Amino acid sequence: MALFAVLPMGAAAAQPPAGADAVDGYPLAQGNYSSPDADDFAWVFFKTPDGRGCGIGPNGGPVGCDAVPYDVTGFDQTVVEPGAPAGYRQSGPRTFTRDVDVLPEGHRLQNWGAGCGVGHQGTVTCHTYGEHGFVLAATYSVFW
Repeated sequence: MALFAVLPMGAAAAQPPAGADAVDGYPLAQGNYSSPDADDFAWVFFKTPDGRGCGIGPNGGPVGCDAVPYDVTGFDQTVVEPGAPAGYRQSGPRTFTRDVDVLPEGHRLQNWGAGCGVGHQGTVTCHTYGEHGFVLAATYSVFW
């Protein structure tokens, strides 16, 4: 069972933060973002410029990164699934990290209803069907 944390400031925001949709205007990245593993069929994976591993599942997700802000303890992933606000979870094994290309700053990836983009200084913004998502940086995160 996945364990999700509550934002330090309270409940997850009902709406994306201002500017979160800017990644939807980024160009689609070109590169090797798939895994040859049969268990990864229809998934899209990427690395951030600073080396964090992220993945986008088909049909809206799950979408997540094997990373949390540096001051978050007890969790090792930031994840969002369709129909629920994003949150942190403790996974143990790295489930979103594969040997794939870096998603450059100012580019995005889409996968059947879900997408992620890398913005300024490697900040990752991901969403599912546009309803729920997260912004993840080395020093903070925002959930909706």
